[in-house]
Amino acid sequence: MAHFVGAGAHAQSDLTARGNLNAPFEIVQFGETDTLRDFVGEYLGDPDLWPYVLQLNRISSPADVRPGISISLPVQQVRAADSALLESLQAIQSATAEGAQVFAPREIGDAIESRDNAIAQREVGEWRQVVDLSNISTLLAKEALDIAIAQRDRSAEAIVSDVQGRVEGRAPAEPSWSGRARDDILVEFERVRTLSDSTTQITFRDLSRLRLNANSNATIQRMRSDPLTGGEVTKVSLVNGDFYALLNQLSERTSFEIDVEGIETTTDSVDFWIKNDTDGARFVNYDTAALEISGNGAAVSLGRNEGAVLSGGTARRANVLTSPQLAAPVGDAIIYTARVGLSWDLFEGAEAYWVEVASDSGFNQMAVSEWGIRGSGFETPALPPSQYFWRVAALDALGLPGEWSRAERFVVRVDTTPPFLTLLSPGPGVISDVPEIEVFGASEPLATVLLNGAPVELGSDGSFLTPLRLQPGENRITLRATDPAGNQSETSQVVVYRPASVVEIVFDAGLPRSGEALATRSAELAVSAQTNATTGAPVTVRDEAGGLVAQTVVGAGGALQFSVPVDATVQSYNIEILAPGGAVEGRASFAALRDEIPPEIAFDLPVEKATGEAELRLDGTVGDAVQLTLNGESVPVLEGRFAVARVLTPGANGFDLVAIDAVGNVAARR
Repeated sequence: MAHFVGAGAHAQSDLTARGNLNAPFEIVQFGETDTLRDFVGEYLGDPDLWPYVLQLNRISSPADVRPGISISLPVQQVRAADSALLESLQAIQSATAEGAQVFAPREIGDAIESRDNAIAQREVGEWRQVVDLSNISTLLAKEALDIAIAQRDRSAEAIVSDVQGRVEGRAPAEPSWSGRARDDILVEFERVRTLSDSTTQITFRDLSRLRLNANSNATIQRMRSDPLTGGEVTKVSLVNGDFYALLNQLSERTSFEIDVEGIETTTDSVDFWIKNDTDGARFVNYDTAALEISGNGAAVSLGRNEGAVLSGGTARRANVLTSPQLAAPVGDAIIYTARVGLSWDLFEGAEAYWVEVASDSGFNQMAVSEWGIRGSGFETPALPPSQYFWRVAALDALGLPGEWSRAERFVVRVDTTPPFLTLLSPGPGVISDVPEIEVFGASEPLATVLLNGAPVELGSDGSFLTPLRLQPGENRITLRATDPAGNQSETSQVVVYRPASVVEIVFDAGLPRSGEALATRSAELAVSAQTNATTGAPVTVRDEAGGLVAQTVVGAGGALQFSVPVDATVQSYNIEILAPGGAVEGRASFAALRDEIPPEIAFDLPVEKATGEAELRLDGTVGDAVQLTLNGESVPVLEGRFAVARVLTPGANGFDLVAIDAVGNVAARR
């Protein structure tokens, strides 16, 4: 028993949907391991909504979406919109199953159009519009369903259910040919013809279909319905050209007759093809039920996948070719060009091929029908964005089309949005002291990503992690992502590679020292050093607090000279040699002080004023003295100690001991 949802239930559903539309957006934090597409797909059920999410959150670039950021998501709104879309789809499918495309074409067409508009509004995030248009679509589909059910209870004429190119008709009352459009009604004895590169489909009351190919001319001879028994009788006369018939299941109460001049046909087949031209009449039966043909003294009964050519009173029959294998596009491929290149495997015994492209899997809405193609490929005319199905039949030497190949689906899509691309590591301003780093980032899974021109392998989620060798100095990392539509995104980063210990600073060995510190007697210390840095490289000297003390540049041959202020306490200074980009290329530190205290001369034992010994021995220390003389003669100093002996002469002997430290302070003992 069929179950119908009443107006009250629909109103309740509509109230629920509007409540969801008014719900506040959910705030979700972007995680460390999230990618933008997966994040949007998890919460909104459609990863392709990521451009809308960026726009909603006023984020200018996918690269700005970083872990920890809070993102507003219309979770309830999307659910309400998708629920309304599903309800409209189910209503359209129910009406179509009852014959709405034949008996209520305008209503079901308006329902489909309203739903298509709802889908378009979904792409831009107009959720209220999606729900409103979907509800309109549902109501129109239900109206079409009611009309179709009522119409199926009485007779109806045939209808033009598809038109591609120029199609003309001529009703019995019309004096001349006039154009025919989709949904036009055809009556008995009306003639229909297709011009070059044109096709049309005629659908009868029982949903049987005839597809007239290019340059064909047919007449609807009879369309009768018996209201008492429900029997149907249809007769079509093919004047010239060809058509493909796909009939509804025939029974004792229904019949479908084909009239070709001079030839009689009797058929229980529901799937066959007929062509009539100056070379004769051609027939192919694709059904297990027989197709009986007789005329001009020849008679033939065709079984499944059998064909015949009747000409000049003779009949030539043959088994038609089996189905070819499609090569591309296959597997729901997405095509980003309006002209689509179709290819298939060459088929043994095929003289040519017949290609059809339709917007539906039943090949009721034809976009391309091309007969007699040589070779194994064909480029379609420009196709508007939509989904399409295509198939190929091989033509044998008699011009008979074989079995259709398995239909494959592809989608023509207009995509002008650059692909998502982000570089997560290395970050800005990175300086590496190793020659190899890892580049980590993410893009759209179907994009092609190049790192400095070399391809990068993407994971299933679009992420990538790849090593990169560095050269000393600045290294520019450039990532370029190209999606299947040819749109490109690019991002770049500079990484500086400074190998460890590349730049050295060596202080001159002759600089005066006091312990570990450089020393001077002045208020300023003149420092000289050598470096292997580039001539002209900037040099800064800063005190322990970071204050700038001196600035200079590396001189010729790596010479480095500058002065710093000093006092009696030890002070620490830092030298930095800078690269052209401002990064530190080399570092050194030193301590300095001002030394005005002379060294202290101390004897181990007091010096006697008189002695009977012939030799005087002096031992002691001289502090930080670096030079010691006794009566002008140099005395060795080892670790601040000295030991010297002199021969005495009778009488008074005078000795002058002089010590000098590294900065020139002098001490004397007599």
